[in-house]
Amino acid sequence: MKKSYLLFAVAMAASVLMSGCGDKKDISSVDASKYVKLGDYKGLSVSVNDTTVSDKEVEETVSSNLSAKGTMTAVTGRAVQNGDTVNIDYVGTKDGVAFNGGTAQGYDLVIGSGTFINGFEDGLIGHETGEKVALNLTFPENYGSAELAGQDVIFDVTINSISENVVPELDDAVAKELDPEVSTKEEYIAKIKANLEKSKQESARSEVYGDLLEKVEANSEIVSGNELPSWLIDSIVEEQKTTFEANIKAYGMTMESYLSSFGMTQEQLEEEIRTYAESYAKQELLVHALAQAEGIKVTDEDLKKAYAEYAEKYGYASVDAFLSTLKEHKGEENFKEATLTEAVEKFLFDNAKIENPEMVTWTED
Repeated sequence: MKKSYLLFAVAMAASVLMSGCGDKKDISSVDASKYVKLGDYKGLSVSVNDTTVSDKEVEETVSSNLSAKGTMTAVTGRAVQNGDTVNIDYVGTKDGVAFNGGTAQGYDLVIGSGTFINGFEDGLIGHETGEKVALNLTFPENYGSAELAGQDVIFDVTINSISENVVPELDDAVAKELDPEVSTKEEYIAKIKANLEKSKQESARSEVYGDLLEKVEANSEIVSGNELPSWLIDSIVEEQKTTFEANIKAYGMTMESYLSSFGMTQEQLEEEIRTYAESYAKQELLVHALAQAEGIKVTDEDLKKAYAEYAEKYGYASVDAFLSTLKEHKGEENFKEATLTEAVEKFLFDNAKIENPEMVTWTED
């Protein structure tokens, strides 16, 4: 299946709100009701994802954080175990001939990571430093290389060394190293749980808001194709192209290498960008139609509050620092659009039928 460029672009972008277009026409000046015939949008039924944080989730997060503080220590006197890091040399051959990509020296492999094909990592368990191990394996049928898919091969592996991650026990001193704002391990665990709860609540809130907007869109009639404002489509296309190309460059890639890695042509990429632009334009028109119908507006005070919340959430030194970055990337209009969209989604939520209200554990300002 072809991967969507949008998934890659989202993964690369520092923030969607940072993308902007200096000459983008203000959509708020458009009568959105000319393009959208609203259906039912009040009293919609919706459920909220579970926001409960279990003790197991807290323990797993603490364990992961402690592992990151661990020290790699050389292992002597025992064989390879699951979780060890082994330094290996290996040569892979098919029918006695080494194949491309199947040879390496001094490679650090975490046993149990699933980095290599089935049987490779498990085949090293029980062997010791200095041993040479021959692994008779078969590449999976759906392997990316047609030359190797489903083929029987042999990996001749030399185990150069074995290391393990020695993880510290959680005590007050380690807790303070992990988070200077706490004084005891109990405070640290409580903070981890609070952060997990906040993350789940934000995710649930975002998801239910999006679900409601999707339901409204399904109930409404929105123009498409040539009936959509061409200037709006074109501005979104240009904005996405500019942001996408900048992100590609920031990751040290060329457009040619990106297209090759995703198996796409330039024409296919541009078609996907335009398809996205049409979908996004319809959503913008829907949001503005709802805002018009209910008299929802974004005031200067609303923006100031949103700036402050965003600056704090993403660790900016000050609101002014965030605004400076926003202006540098010409993202003011996008930020205002995002703020309006959230206000509309909140209106829909406030007027919805929540099937499991006990899961609404966040607070609305």
